[in-house]
Amino acid sequence: RSMANLYLWLKFLHIAGLGVFLLAHGVAAGSSLMLRRASTNAMRAALLRASIQSAVAFYPALLVIVVTGVWMGFEGHWWRSGWIWAGIITLVAVIVIMSAVSVPYHKARDAANAKPPADLEPVLKAARPVEVAGVGAIGLFILFFLMVFKPF
Repeated sequence: RSMANLYLWLKFLHIAGLGVFLLAHGVAAGSSLMLRRASTNAMRAALLRASIQSAVAFYPALLVIVVTGVWMGFEGHWWRSGWIWAGIITLVAVIVIMSAVSVPYHKARDAANAKPPADLEPVLKAARPVEVAGVGAIGLFILFFLMVFKPF
């Protein structure tokens, strides 16, 4: 019975971590989608600073998600199941792809923090926020499917 309780607590923490991650990362995603519509460098810099500050919550939340997910893999004896490995591969692929595609966005954040702030327009022209958001959304959909249905 205590193992079942531990698993439930781990699942709760996993889902709570996901909630915090999605809320905090949503700030970064929303900011990236609004940047091109912002009319001044000051507005863009404010959006980029909000994005940077959101990382204070979403990186620790991602750590909670990973730690509890691995722990539940052991508690639930899931390591021989293909779905958990597919989930890990999906998570790693999403992180790698989003990191690669969001390089211009990170350069813009650096430019906004420069003293004096650099012109953001040239850096933002290379940003692809819709593609980054699309990769994240597809990855999240795949992860939800794998965790809920455990298809293999």
